[in-house]
Amino acid sequence: MDLLPGSSVLDRKWGYSMSNVSKTTSGALSRRIKTHITGPEHRFAITTPPELAPLCLDEASSLDIPAPELSEAGVEFTGRLKDAYSANLWLRTAGRVLCRLESFRAGVAEELFYKASRIPWELWLSRKIPIDVEAGVHYSRISSEGRVVEVIQQAIEKCIGRTGMVQGAGVELRQKILVRLVDNHCLISLDTSGAHLYQRGYRLRHSGAPLRETLAAAILLKAGWKGEEPLVDGMCGSGVFPIEAALLSRRIAPGLAREFLFQKWPSFQEKTWEFLRRKAGETALPKAPQPIVGIDIDPEAIGIAAENSGRAGTGGDISWKNGDFFDFFPERERLRKGLVVLNPPYGVRMAAGGTGLYERIGAHLRLNFKGWRYAVLAKSRLEAAALGAGRMRLWNIRHGGLNIVVAIGGGEQ
Repeated sequence: MDLLPGSSVLDRKWGYSMSNVSKTTSGALSRRIKTHITGPEHRFAITTPPELAPLCLDEASSLDIPAPELSEAGVEFTGRLKDAYSANLWLRTAGRVLCRLESFRAGVAEELFYKASRIPWELWLSRKIPIDVEAGVHYSRISSEGRVVEVIQQAIEKCIGRTGMVQGAGVELRQKILVRLVDNHCLISLDTSGAHLYQRGYRLRHSGAPLRETLAAAILLKAGWKGEEPLVDGMCGSGVFPIEAALLSRRIAPGLAREFLFQKWPSFQEKTWEFLRRKAGETALPKAPQPIVGIDIDPEAIGIAAENSGRAGTGGDISWKNGDFFDFFPERERLRKGLVVLNPPYGVRMAAGGTGLYERIGAHLRLNFKGWRYAVLAKSRLEAAALGAGRMRLWNIRHGGLNIVVAIGGGEQ
């Protein structure tokens, strides 16, 4: 790695600064962290796909997060670190929570290095966590993303040394640093989440093409399901829909059982975090208020779903049934009207044309699920229209690299 002009001098000074750091009391470090990190407000970005952003905004607005608003990234707000803790803990439709560290003009590499090196990296980063710098460059004099990554790495080295810089692909936990350079304007963001927020920690196995937990939660919310009525998933696969429904209906925070990257930061407020987790545990309901049913024709899928549900702590909330959805009749199960969700084998998972399957689904819904609402995934509007199941809204989203449609409707008597 080539050093920028003057960085060799900085390296010589580094040994001296490390000596000074070793003499710094923990009290002094705590005061610096309070002054620069935990005390002030920061700008945070909640990343989520554009089609999920309004739902994520509604979620954030229901928390104590101050004045969230839609943005290019998804949802943004200004608050303290504890607000970022809450966002990670509670948001069901979010991808990551980023902390905006610095925003400045940088027309050349030397300017980028100088301004980035003024960030108190030693207060933000743990030397034990490998650093992964990602850059996006558009319409700027520094045209190489690789060069931006190199300069930011050198700026960090100035503050905390080379320990914990980018490691090999086998490293699981990394501190992601996102650098965006647009029109010679630089924005640096720090990931607070670690693993993507759809990774709740319960789905260790799946069957077929799994639906992301965040998308399953978003579809439930888009369909207006709040846990106050029964839910039937007729093609449940590894059980993501029923499990997310159980978590939602019991008011269980989706991040309650996992760890986050901010817990590794020097500024981590353990007492604040434990208070938020304890409060979340106290507000959870002991059981799902309405029946939740997961059906799949594949017995192995039902076994996997039951395992995942057990890890999620919702094993007692879901009735798993190995069978064909077309042989399921809610009246026989004495279920009152609710919501049917279906993730049929659309797209590449289906060798034959799909309209025939959707016609059959629509007929089963009309005949045996009168008054029920539904949310059905399809690979095209043509397949969704083949449902013919009353008035519907079509919601376009992306899943697994595919553009798909969610048909939401029903409820008519």
